[in-house]
Amino acid sequence: MPGRGRGLGADIGAERARLLARHGEPGLDPATAREHLAALPADRFASVLFARPRSRPLVQPRGGFPTAAKQRALTEALHEAGADFLPLTIDSHTRHNAHGTAAELLAAGVAEGRDLLNGYPLVAHGVRVTRELFAGIDRPVSLRHGTPDARLLAELALASGITEVEGGGLCYSLPYSRAFPLERALVHWQYVDRLCATAGPPERPVHRESFGPLTATLVPPVVAVVVQLCELLLAAEQGVTSFTVSFGQTGSVEQDLAVADVLRSASGKWLARFGFTGVQVRLAYHQWMGAFPVDPVLAWQLIAVSAATSALLGADKVVVKTPDEAVGIPTARSNAAAVRAVRYALDMVPALPLGSEVVEQERELITDEVETVLSTIVDLPAPSLVSQVHRAVRAGIIDVPFAPHEENAGELVADRGAGRRIRVREPGRVPLTRAQLRREHELRGAAPDAGGPLWEALMRDIRIFA
Repeated sequence: MPGRGRGLGADIGAERARLLARHGEPGLDPATAREHLAALPADRFASVLFARPRSRPLVQPRGGFPTAAKQRALTEALHEAGADFLPLTIDSHTRHNAHGTAAELLAAGVAEGRDLLNGYPLVAHGVRVTRELFAGIDRPVSLRHGTPDARLLAELALASGITEVEGGGLCYSLPYSRAFPLERALVHWQYVDRLCATAGPPERPVHRESFGPLTATLVPPVVAVVVQLCELLLAAEQGVTSFTVSFGQTGSVEQDLAVADVLRSASGKWLARFGFTGVQVRLAYHQWMGAFPVDPVLAWQLIAVSAATSALLGADKVVVKTPDEAVGIPTARSNAAAVRAVRYALDMVPALPLGSEVVEQERELITDEVETVLSTIVDLPAPSLVSQVHRAVRAGIIDVPFAPHEENAGELVADRGAGRRIRVREPGRVPLTRAQLRREHELRGAAPDAGGPLWEALMRDIRIFA
């Protein structure tokens, strides 16, 4: 398995030069990001922060506003509240490379005195303005978006001093896009991975993170873990040495503990199988990404429970939600309050190893299923890992429930069984064995309200905490 093709050509210099020349921002060339990152203090690097000793998960909020003034105000509020990572969440037009539309809506919103974008249009603002957002800030900045083709966005982000880039060819295409060709997205993310691997100083590498929740709707652990491992291996293939695998709160504390254990152990095992050494792997836990309670009291309880869970499973980072999730885009005040609340909860919950018969059952089954599915993927007849991953999606071997992408099979059906744990009900073409499916059925147990139409059960599952 070691020595397989790298997928992308060894040198992206020519492609970078063409991309940046087409963008046309003055002073931006292939050396800009490398020179700026080399001049940043160590505290600005996510990879440095992760390497330091700590007694609790690091706290990462989300947040993005259209104007630089509002984004700077959010940054200062989150910094003051104690966020360990500062976010830069990108608007939906920029995510889909509609940069002209984003610039027009930014200008119109400023003229009208209201926000017409749901995030920060980094390409419209450019490098100089974006660098000023973080002047005097001593925390790493994380780029959060959802872009199938993030080449230009990543170039500008790194040149602006952002040292953590979230995303990947699978996790930012299947849940976020319908028609963007998956093969092209995977290759574009190889560019981003190679860029991140080469732009930062070797002792302070740019950090990459995959988006684990996917559709955040009844995604079985085996699917979530396999996608994370594919993204990790594809990034390591391009030279990335600092990477975070992640997953979203499942709704079951026992299943969360098992998923965290499997992600850690499987990451090391599969990196070793491919011959990738020196890759530092971290684990992030996303607070509940499904339908959120409208009642603020219940919303705060959900946030507190997931904060405690992140500590119990020993996450390196927890990505926090706000009580505004059910009603709209969170305000800076709400974001800051959520950061303070999560830190408050983390200070009271020790990072103690937990175990039980249920956790062990889940761990064994997920480990076995992941081995079966990922082994099937890497045995596919194809010239490179990226080609195997693409073929796996087209063949339904990777199948994300409720993903809108037209290349996603959409045949796997999951529901909730005993203890609110997510179970595979119908595997579609995901190659689980008969023994694994029998075990899924056994562990489902007597699901509450069983016996009604499937769509009613799915709706109950989707709105389980709302």
